[in-house]
Amino acid sequence: MKRHKMVNLCPTTFELASKIPNFSKWVRQAILETDERNTFRQRYQMWCPKHPELLMFRKTVPTWEPYCDIEDEKGRCCNTELEGKWVQQ
Repeated sequence: MKRHKMVNLCPTTFELASKIPNFSKWVRQAILETDERNTFRQRYQMWCPKHPELLMFRKTVPTWEPYCDIEDEKGRCCNTELEGKWVQQ
């Protein structure tokens, strides 16, 4: 059984919230993300094929094309496109 909890929003956050489909579900998921007991957390993991030690995690798939910024001994950037997949953390 779901219980009601009122949320007060300023005009800016009200505008943002009105653009989120199923705002109540979004709030529930955001609250569960903060729960240390939550053992099912999914993140988007990205890594460089040339530098497996480089791991980055995001809550969503990036909308930009991420590239490796590790420099070699001559100061040249790797600039390899990162690979990624959803993983449980």
